[in-house]
Amino acid sequence: MSATASRIRLWVTGLGLVTPLGVGVETTWARLVRGDRAIRAITRFDVAGQRVGVAGEVDGVEVPAVGWSRTTAMAATAAEEALRSARLDVRRRRVGLVVGGTTGGMFETELLLARLHGEPGCRELLVGMGSHPLTSTGDRLDERLGPFVRVRTLASACSSGANALVVAAGWLLAGDVDAVVAGASDGLCRLTVSGFNALGATDPEACRPFDRRRRGTSLGEGAGFLVIERAESARARGAEPVAELAGWAVGSEAHHITNPAPDGAVVASLVERAVKRAGLCARDIDYVNAHGTGTPLNDAMEAAALARALGPEMARIPVSSSKAQIGHTLGAAGAIEAVITALAVARSTLVPTAGLDEPDPSLGLVHVPHVGRAASPVRAALSNAFGFGGMDTVLVFADPGRGREAEDDPAEKRLAPPASLRPSPTVITGAAVFGACGLLGTEACGALLDRRFDPDARVDPDAYLDATRARRLDRAARLGAVVVARALGEAGGEDLATGLVLGSAFGNVDGSAAFMHRISEKGARSASPAEFPNLVPSSPVGHVSIYAGLGGPAFATADLATSGESAFAQAVQLIAAGEAARVVAGAVEAKGDIVERILTPLFAHASSQAGAPRSDIAAVVVVESEAEARRRGARLVASVRQTLEWRGDAPAWKDLAAPRGQRSEVVLARADGGSEPFLGASAWRGFARLLCAPAVGESDGLGAVALAVAVGRIATNLADEVLVLGLAQDRGYAIVLARGYG
Repeated sequence: MSATASRIRLWVTGLGLVTPLGVGVETTWARLVRGDRAIRAITRFDVAGQRVGVAGEVDGVEVPAVGWSRTTAMAATAAEEALRSARLDVRRRRVGLVVGGTTGGMFETELLLARLHGEPGCRELLVGMGSHPLTSTGDRLDERLGPFVRVRTLASACSSGANALVVAAGWLLAGDVDAVVAGASDGLCRLTVSGFNALGATDPEACRPFDRRRRGTSLGEGAGFLVIERAESARARGAEPVAELAGWAVGSEAHHITNPAPDGAVVASLVERAVKRAGLCARDIDYVNAHGTGTPLNDAMEAAALARALGPEMARIPVSSSKAQIGHTLGAAGAIEAVITALAVARSTLVPTAGLDEPDPSLGLVHVPHVGRAASPVRAALSNAFGFGGMDTVLVFADPGRGREAEDDPAEKRLAPPASLRPSPTVITGAAVFGACGLLGTEACGALLDRRFDPDARVDPDAYLDATRARRLDRAARLGAVVVARALGEAGGEDLATGLVLGSAFGNVDGSAAFMHRISEKGARSASPAEFPNLVPSSPVGHVSIYAGLGGPAFATADLATSGESAFAQAVQLIAAGEAARVVAGAVEAKGDIVERILTPLFAHASSQAGAPRSDIAAVVVVESEAEARRRGARLVASVRQTLEWRGDAPAWKDLAAPRGQRSEVVLARADGGSEPFLGASAWRGFARLLCAPAVGESDGLGAVALAVAVGRIATNLADEVLVLGLAQDRGYAIVLARGYG
C-alpha cells in the first residue's frame, strides 16, 4: 500500500451553530455573508458603570431545566444540530464528545459567588451552584445527546474551541472512537465584561478588525460544534463530507499572559506546521479566517505571522474576521470560526470583515470588506485561534474532493506522511508533588504515603520561585510553577516543545467570588486588570508555560475530582497523536473556602472521605514518547501500560489489563467504597490498596498525587506494576503503570 493510500483522512460531516446572528447554521451563514452585525447594547444584565456596554448577545435559546446554564443550553442546541446534519446515531457507533469553554455557568452563579464571598457562613445557596463547573456542560450533553463513550472538557482561553477539534482528531487517529462531536460554548457574564473592560481591550463601538482606527474587541457569546470522523467510517455509513480537517498545530508563545509576542514567530511556525501536516503548501491556501480581534496588538501580530509563514502568497490570499459581526465569543470562538471556515471551503464563499472602512496599510493584508463574495474554488483555508497565555492553535480545512484527486495521482508529493492507528509507547521520566508534605521528587513520591499529614504545615511556593518572574502569578500558578520545574528537573533535558496539561475541578472560584463582590460593592470600574486574567480556568497553565518557557500544547482539563487523571489521559493521547514528544501532566488545586464549603460536597463521590483536612496540592508526572526518551538518553522510570476512561455504568473493568506479577498494587486517592465493586470484579481484587488522603490531606487533585506516588513506587523498586483508579460523579479512570518498556 502506498503512503498516500494509507493516509488517514478526517471528514467534517456535521455542523451546528448558535451565534448572535441567529440560531442554526443557515441563519448565521446567510447573515454573515450579507455583512450583518449583531453588536448592540447588552440587555441580559445591568452594565451601568461599565466602560463599554455593547456585545453580541444570543436570542432564541432558553435554559431548559435546573442545573443548566446558558452556556450549556447553547452547546446542546449547536451539538444537536451538528449530529442531526451528520445523521449520526451515537447509540450505534463509538462517539466521543469534546467540549471547550471558559465561562461555564458563571452567568447563573456569579452573583451567588459575590454573596458567598461577603457572607462566609451562607449555606442555603448550595443547589444554586449546580451549573457552575465547566464540566457541567459536557455532563448535560452526555445526558441529553449521549451516551458518549468518552467525554473531555478543556480550557485554553480563546483557543479552547479549536483545541477541542485537535483533541478530537487525536482520538480518531488513534482509533479510540469512530466519530467525535467537538466544539465549544461560552455565555456572556458580568465577570468577563468587567474584566475585558478593565484590561482596556474593548471598543466602545462594534469592533473593526484590521482597520486603521481599531480600538479593541467586542465581546460575544455562542456555541459551535462539528462532527468529525474518519473518512472510511463516514463512507461506510453513507455520510458526505462538508470539508476535510486536513491539518492542525498547537503551541505556546511562553511570552505574556494577555499580550501576544509581537513578532508572530510562534504563530508563524504553527501555520507552517499545520499546512505541512495537511500535505499542502502556501500556494494551496485560498483563505484565512483570522483570529482578528480588532485589538492593535493582536491584529498586527497575526498579520506579521501570516507574512512570515505564507510569504509572497499573502498578496493573493484573502483574510477576514467575523468578530466584527458576532463579537469575540471567547472559548467558543475557535469552534464557531472553524464551522465558518469549513463552510467557506464547502461553499466557495468568503465571509467579510464588517466595518472595515479604512484598512490599516501597515498590515499588508488582502481583505474581504463589508459583504461576502464568491471565491472559486477555496481549496484550503486556515482558521486561527489565540488564547490568553499565548496558547495558540491553527486549523486547516480543505476540499475533500481535491484530496481524493491527490490520492489518485502518484506524482503528488506534498501529501503528509500517513497517520498511524498504532501509536508509539509512552513512558514516565519524572514526577513531583508539592504541598504540606514539602516539595518531593520522583523517588520521594514513592515513600510519600508513609508520612503523616501535618495540617499546620506552611506551603510556601515563593521560596522556590524567582520573585520577579512570578509576580503576576496567583497561588495556583505558583504551586504549578514549583512542581512543574521540579518534575522537569527530574526528567532532565531541555525542550521548548514540551506540552503542559493541568487539571482543576473548579478553577479559581474564591478569586472569582472576590472579584464579583468588589464589583457589586464598588461598581464595575473597580475591576482589577491584574486579577482578571487569573480567573480564566486555564490561567495556571498559561502562567506556568510562560514561567517555565514551555512551547508545546498547553491547556487545562476539568473533570471534577478526576481532573488530574483526565489531564494525564490527555497527555498520553497528545503524545500518541504526535502533537508533542513530551508533556507534563497533573493537577493543581489551591484550597479555597467556597470549593471546600459548597462545591466539593455538591459534586463529591458519595463515598469520598468525609472530614479530612483540605490542603494545597500540586502534583505532576512527565510523560514522553518512548522513542524520544530513549533518543535523549532519559531515565525511563515507568511505562504507561494502559489508560482507560469511562462514563456512567460502563463495565470498564472488563477491559482492564490483568496484573502481570505478585509485586502489583493499587493506589487510590482516598478511601472510597465506589472503587470496591470495580476492583472486586477485576483481576486486581486481591492486591493491596494504598491511600493518598491520609498522607497529604483532602483535595480534588489527589488523583494526580496517586499517579506521582505510583511512579515513585516503581522508581524505588517497591512495586513492579501499579493500578491508579480514580472515580468521581459518574466517571472513572484506570491507569496501569509498569516497570519495563515497549
